[in-house]
Parts: sequence; structure tokens; C-alpha cells
Amino acid sequence: MKRVGVLLAAALVLSCASAPRPRIMADVDAAAKGAQAEESRLLAPQAWAAAEAMKARAEAAHQGGDPASAQIASEHALAAYSRAFVLARLARAERALEKASRDLAQAKTALADIDEKHKRVAAEAADLELRIRVAEDALPLAPNGPAGPEREKARLDAARALASQARLLCVATRLLDPNKGGVGTELDKLTELDRTLAGTPKATPIDAAIAARSSCLRLLTEARRPAAQASPAAGLADALFSELSRVGSLHPFRDDRGVVVTLRGLFDAKGALTAEGKRVLESLGRAAKAHPTFPLLVVAHGRGGDDTRKKAVADALTSAGAGRIETASAGNAQPVVDPARQGSGPRNERFEIVFVAPAP
Repeated sequence: MKRVGVLLAAALVLSCASAPRPRIMADVDAAAKGAQAEESRLLAPQAWAAAEAMKARAEAAHQGGDPASAQIASEHALAAYSRAFVLARLARAERALEKASRDLAQAKTALADIDEKHKRVAAEAADLELRIRVAEDALPLAPNGPAGPEREKARLDAARALASQARLLCVATRLLDPNKGGVGTELDKLTELDRTLAGTPKATPIDAAIAARSSCLRLLTEARRPAAQASPAAGLADALFSELSRVGSLHPFRDDRGVVVTLRGLFDAKGALTAEGKRVLESLGRAAKAHPTFPLLVVAHGRGGDDTRKKAVADALTSAGAGRIETASAGNAQPVVDPARQGSGPRNERFEIVFVAPAP
């Protein structure tokens, strides 16, 4: 019996010593030493530590002669290593995303800076261009001598148009800066000039009309300068022009005064605003409310610009939210077609709604 016991014990020892290592443990060893191992250890340390602990448990089970436990622990270890690899890849992707986000933010900041500089340069260029135009207008011209009847008539039409433009420029200046010095003096001069042009002068005061327009444009430029210097990159007139351009029926344009919308057919045969006229004026009034730095100048052209109609247009704009409004009549001084032509009335009779630009 003793010999049998010794033999059984020896057989048991030999069987334990010769138990083969589960194949999956080799896979676990390979995973722990693979290319992703170091990255996982750095980027997913907790998951890596869990995988290492499970690997050590599998080794202990194998050394203890428990192949079933070694097999199960190895499978868990392999799964833990796979999880660590996935977490490492996610961490690497998050780092890459974070870097890309920082780079994108820096690029957007740089682009915004470039865009702001571009707007500033564009505003300064526009201001400089306007100053040059004012300076050119102010250059002394050779006096215009007497001319033949046809040329004098053309000069008279041109002088009336220039004087009308000068008045509107000075009125626009007064809207922007009611206390601007020199505006009242220029308007008084224009009143005298209008009296002369209303008749049939022997020599048309074309030079005086040119000088008046130049002076009023200079005053308007001076009134805009503080706003342009305070916010050179604002681009307010461009924004308003783009907004009005999106309304297909308005067709705005820009001139020295600001952004202009020309309207025809606002009144019916009885002199009342049409439904369409009210709708258009309401939309312009809302635009003026949304851009409160732009005062409105309502200019009546042609024979239909009586005080009643101008007031009706101004009231409709005010009801829709417009703030500062002033009205003016240009008469036939700036016709679209020759007033002497048959049927010219409807073309020449129009209202201009001028959004006076606070800056160039």
C-alpha cells in the first residue's frame, strides 16, 4: 500500500509538471509586447493596469496547476488588452481633435483679423477717394465765358441740377450733424442761387453752382469723419445696401448721400397712397428702424412733390418705425428725361428715399 501511495503521488507530480501552457497565454504575451502596448500604457493607464493584473492572474493559475482558470483569466486579459488599445486610440483621436480645434480657432482668429484689416483699409480708401473728389471739385476752374443760346440753355440745366444736388447734400449734412457749422450759410447762398436760376439770366452762374456742390460735399465729408474714425471697419452702408438689394422690387443704388431707393406710382389718381405704396414704405420704415444711425431724406422729384404728398410719405415711414426724417423737393432740376418731351411726367415724377450714410 505504501508503494502504491508513493507511485500515485509521483504520478500526480509528474502530471502537474508536464501540464501544457494554454495557447491563449501566448496570445496574451504577444498583446502585452505588441506595437500598441506602449501607447496603451501611456494613453490608457487604468485599462492597461487592469489587463496586466488579469495577465498575472492567468500566470498564477497556470503555475498553480489550474489550467481552466488560466484559460479563463487569459481570455479576460486578452479582452482587457483589446479594450486598452481601443481606449488608447480614442485618446489619440481626442488629442488630434483638440489640436485640430485649436488650429481651426487660430485660423478663424487670423481670418477675422485679416477681414477687419481689409474692411478698415477699404473704409480708409473710400474716405480718401471722397476727399480727393472733394479736393478736385474745389480746384479753381477757368471761368466760363458767355456762349451761344443753345450752350447757355445747357449750362442753365446743368447749373439747376448742380444747385439741387448741392442743396440735398447740405440737407443730408444737417441730418447727420444739426450743429455742423457752415451748412446754414451754404443753404442761404443756394437760396439766392435758386432765385437767379429760376429766371433767364444772361450769363448762367454755372461756376457758382459747381462751387456750391463742392462746398456741400465737403461739409458732408467732414460730418462723416468722426463716425468713420470711430469705427473704420463697420461697413454699415454696405450691410444696408445688401439688405435692401435682397428685396427684388427696390433696386437700391448708392451716391454721395448714402443708399437710395427710387419709388414711383406711390399715389392714386385722388392723391392717396396706394396699398402697394403703403407696403413698400412700411418695409423701408422697418429697415430705417433696424438701422437707426441712418436718417432718412425724402426727396420729391417732378411736379408731384407737393407738401401733402411729402408729408404722407414721411408719415408712413414714421409709422413703420423710422426715426429722423426730412423732406425736400427737387422739382424738375434732376429729370430722368427731358421735361419738354411728351409723356415725360410719369418718368420724372418720383420719390427718392435716401438712407443718409453716417460714414463713407
